[in-house]
Amino acid sequence: MYPLGMTRPLAVAVAVAALAAPSAAHAASLTAQPAKACYRAGETVHFIGAGFTPSNQVNLVRDGVLVSQFPADQTGRFDASVRVLMAQGSQRRTYTATDSANQGLSASAAVKVSAVSVDLSPRNGLASRRFRVRARGFTTGRTLWAHVIHKRSKRLIKVGRLRGACHVLRTRHRLLTRNARLGAHRIQFDTYRRYRRDRKVQRNFRITIVQGGR
Repeated sequence: MYPLGMTRPLAVAVAVAALAAPSAAHAASLTAQPAKACYRAGETVHFIGAGFTPSNQVNLVRDGVLVSQFPADQTGRFDASVRVLMAQGSQRRTYTATDSANQGLSASAAVKVSAVSVDLSPRNGLASRRFRVRARGFTTGRTLWAHVIHKRSKRLIKVGRLRGACHVLRTRHRLLTRNARLGAHRIQFDTYRRYRRDRKVQRNFRITIVQGGR
């Protein structure tokens, strides 16, 4: 048996270390659901928090700006629904949840948000002109289609493959034929082969062909 003077300090040191170590069961956490590499503008993201003070308010902050307060339930969990918006481009954002009663209970989740957009250039000129098409945020599919509608006629064009987490495309494409009829042509961009005017995710353009504008 070791002398008492040698074993007691060791035992006390171990006990103190055990008391000072944080419990993993009480660590706060925050996750974004559904788990996606990129969210398009207009989508609702559920930030699921756990490990917070039961029945207490939790502050949800985005890049330093308060989004809202949400109550944790009796187990310290919450589900904060946030509709993400983005006017143009894409951006990585960090959301942080902090317990209002205990500032030490805090957790963060990073998400990437993209606008849903199609840019055409040039916006005027001959009907037979090849347009530069730049698209992003069409997370409803992997192929971008153009539905060209003129009065009762409809024509489907495969614009190209959407790539990357935020489904981005840059290409050149002829959207109107050389013998396009005079009048207004509406072009609806979406990710579906079958045309429906009420698609939730779409972008529209109107090109008018006049006499001598072919």
